[in-house]
Amino acid sequence: MQIPFFLLGLSLTLGVLCSYAFAQDAFTNRIGMKFVLIPAGSFIMGSPESEKGRQKDEKQHKVFITKSFYMSETEVTQGQWDRLVSPNPSSFKLGSYYPVDTVSWHDAVTFIQFLNKREGTTKYRLPTEAEWEYACRAGSQTAFATGGITTFSCKEPEPVLVSHAWYCFNSGGFAPAGDFKPHPVKLLKPNKFGLYDMHGNVQEWVQDACEWRTLWSAGTGTITRTYVDGITDPLETKGEHRVVRGGGWFQNSKYQRCAYRTNYKPVARRNSLGFRIVREQ
Repeated sequence: MQIPFFLLGLSLTLGVLCSYAFAQDAFTNRIGMKFVLIPAGSFIMGSPESEKGRQKDEKQHKVFITKSFYMSETEVTQGQWDRLVSPNPSSFKLGSYYPVDTVSWHDAVTFIQFLNKREGTTKYRLPTEAEWEYACRAGSQTAFATGGITTFSCKEPEPVLVSHAWYCFNSGGFAPAGDFKPHPVKLLKPNKFGLYDMHGNVQEWVQDACEWRTLWSAGTGTITRTYVDGITDPLETKGEHRVVRGGGWFQNSKYQRCAYRTNYKPVARRNSLGFRIVREQ
């Protein structure tokens, strides 16, 4: 049966519109990194005083994210790293689908510079600390994107976390025991934005700087000027250290919480340290 011309034209138009809409929601770049769109919005950053495991550098405050951005759906993998940078620095050289580890903040920035050159753009970068937590929460206000925290144990599961994060319980602490290590990306469930391993697997460098704890400020945690109510698109640029988000494969659930923050020198390399990236629209 011959399709009327006007219906064929309508079908082609709808097909283009659908493809365009999909392209705006997610895209894959030249080295196979998939990105998902994180819409602009506002959220409450930090944790309430009642949250189990809370640290005092997690003061709750409202943040406005004014621009949508794309975030890589996984941590940067060893396979992706090898496409741009050599050699592979990872302590756990277990395969292309494992997150790259043992990278400094400077190493992460170098990878991004190579990627921008490869793609002919300047839009790739590390996420800000606020963008990271906003994406991690995916609309939630609980300790994890999937619910509240109940235990710090590595010998019993955190019910809402165990299917979304590689942490001390399921990465070697108990199930099974004695073989602590990161795991391939995308084996567990994503959050509501479609992002994998925002809790657990490897810790993630972000863009923000921070002050170091001195003898006089010991115990104050990660020090930034950005934890101010009503702040818009915050980015801390002052400080000799860099902020790290997300818990690692060896840590308990306290360190997997959305609000948890720590920091290292930008030259630090640890076998639990990796990163993910964003691309501006």
